Amino acid sequence: MTQTDEKLVPHPHLKQFYEDESQREEFVNRIFDDTASKYDPINNLFSLGSGIWYRKQALIRSGLTSEMDVLDVATGTGLVAEKALSIVGSKGSVMGLDRSFNMLTEVGDKLDIPLIHGDANVLPFANNSFHFLTMGYALRHVDDLKGTFKEYFRV
Repeated sequence: MTQTDEKLVPHPHLKQFYEDESQREEFVNRIFDDTASKYDPINNLFSLGSGIWYRKQALIRSGLTSEMDVLDVATGTGLVAEKALSIVGSKGSVMGLDRSFNMLTEVGDKLDIPLIHGDANVLPFANNSFHFLTMGYALRHVDDLKGTFKEYFRV
């Protein structure tokens, strides 16, 4: 495999947490499945309560406006999706995608949006399905940065 053919990953192999690269996905899934019910309070504490304001401002500054259709990749507990909903209004839509079942359960308990179990590397949507795509902090956990961004631009 040449260097241009190799996957570009956001962090090196973490040998203290998994033996080889093939175990990365299982490791990441376990982290989020195990912490889903505690994610929102911890996030609020670490952000000193500024996350609510910050997420909405980041979306607006990035160009999200009313009536857009949004895909929130790695939606987690829906923190970004919730703010996106408040911006797009009733004529727009927000869909959440996550590879953690427990995170999808958490967001499903809070928001009435379509939820898809899936992976950022292989988005199960037709080309140009959305006006806007978001991903909070999860970019550091994708398996292939080049492939992920290719998928983002495709949908």
